[in-house]
Amino acid sequence: MKALTTEEAMHTCVRCGACREVCPTLDITGREADGPRGRVLMARSLIQGDIPVNKEIKDQLDRCLLCSACVDACPIDVPVPDIVMLAKSKIDETRENIKAEVKDIPKESLFIKRAKAFFFEKILPHQTRLHLLGHLLWIYQKSGLQRLVRKLGIMKLFPPQLADMERIMPEILSPGKRKTLPILTANSNGNVESPKSAAMFRGCIMDVMFRETNENSIKLLSKSGFHVHTPPEQTCCGALHMHNGKRQKAIELAKQNIEVFEQSNAETIVSNAGGCGAALREYEELFRDDPEWLPRAKKFSSKVRDISEVILEKGSLPQGVGEGERVTYQPSCHLQYVMKVKDAPTKLLKTLSDSTFVNLPDSKLCCGSAGIYNLLQPELANDILDKKMEQVNQMKPDVLITANPGCFLQMKSGIYKNKKEETIKPLHIVDYLMESINRAEQKNQ
Repeated sequence: MKALTTEEAMHTCVRCGACREVCPTLDITGREADGPRGRVLMARSLIQGDIPVNKEIKDQLDRCLLCSACVDACPIDVPVPDIVMLAKSKIDETRENIKAEVKDIPKESLFIKRAKAFFFEKILPHQTRLHLLGHLLWIYQKSGLQRLVRKLGIMKLFPPQLADMERIMPEILSPGKRKTLPILTANSNGNVESPKSAAMFRGCIMDVMFRETNENSIKLLSKSGFHVHTPPEQTCCGALHMHNGKRQKAIELAKQNIEVFEQSNAETIVSNAGGCGAALREYEELFRDDPEWLPRAKKFSSKVRDISEVILEKGSLPQGVGEGERVTYQPSCHLQYVMKVKDAPTKLLKTLSDSTFVNLPDSKLCCGSAGIYNLLQPELANDILDKKMEQVNQMKPDVLITANPGCFLQMKSGIYKNKKEETIKPLHIVDYLMESINRAEQKNQ
């Protein structure tokens, strides 16, 4: 049976309400317009031309986190995020219709709008520019400029959400340590007879702000018995472009990635970021109306796996050891709902000795990061985060694990806002596993 197009699927919602319990924005506001059913109706009406493109409709659609929890709960799999993104693409195509209302948009929204356009078009797709940005951030952190900016209160001149991001920005590795990742890394677990192959998707923001996590991902795969290929010509996955109505740019980026990874001939394409992995998985949908690219996109998407499921199912991870800490895990929405990876991270965490894993209540709900949602919708994102942190504080963890850079920064922000930075340590699952393995190896020496 042929899958429905997004235009066809937007008519399938029967308004049963199964999605209501899992929608983070509806959970906060209680307004039907902030829930999946309301958004489907609004998007469908806009796409069909029943209602005009205007600022109110645009703002309401922008409030959707695109987390896909509603799709997971829906008995007939209505693709709410796809429907919302299609409506946002229509808004982008008819932007002239809302120009008259630009004066009503607050200044900080205009600032972020222009910054977003520059970032999407001029930075994310260009590896050289991304690493130049990394150099500038490293200089900012190490030259004393960051301390001066904070001492003088200069960040108060910027929107509060940008000031929050500046405060929790991870430490950038120096240009010398942030060299190009090795194209080939051999397996290091001694299994030379039947090594497995994997191609590493390094991402764009991941490779600048979370370079150490990328390096640890390659080491973890190598220690688990994989030969790892990291194609240098790969580019941004296009997730942020898709989620913000820039479909054509997302298609351009997808084509480049498909061509590059075809040359690697790897059995598996590994992602260590839930948002990126989900976007790569959806390349097949991106090219569903392109008979030339669809077979290639379908083959590419079928190979994409999250690092946790790859290691759990195909690898042989060395034993790690903790330090008696309590550990909890906040899942990435795109990892659990789009990639359907729900148990692999927790199963890996439970393999460690001398640590206690505790389940986080309502982990099915988004943390409020959702790409750059916390920058574009700060009030609602903070309300979602506050509720999430109530549950984190209830579990009293020493370590809070995430599997996506946006989730990491959002939860780190929550830790700082709750003044828990001395008691709760946020870590990407890859970094935590490598720490535990290194600790075990040192004890065995």
